[in-house]
Amino acid sequence: MIKLNIKERVILPEILPQQGSKLQQIVVRSLLAKIEFTPAEIKSFEMNFTAKGISWNEKALSEKFSVELSEPEVSVLKEAAAALDKEARVTQHNLSLVEKIESL
Repeated sequence: MIKLNIKERVILPEILPQQGSKLQQIVVRSLLAKIEFTPAEIKSFEMNFTAKGISWNEKALSEKFSVELSEPEVSVLKEAAAALDKEARVTQHNLSLVEKIESL
């Protein structure tokens, strides 16, 4: 299991592999389904999608989201975090997410 804040949940799709083997992409699809925001969450957190990105209300900042992960999902996440590090694409924007993934 991994606990994500709203920002980490929003940026997780950005770090997942955009292409790969069929099996890997099935696992990616599963991960995306688990972190997808529901219409109720979008309303509750007053999420707005703009050209500049996504914004949310103060209530969302204190929320933690627990996501149950299978072994293949953990493996894909760890590979993605390792690739970001190897390619020097870790930023202050995604650092906390990378650190959480590495600690799985």
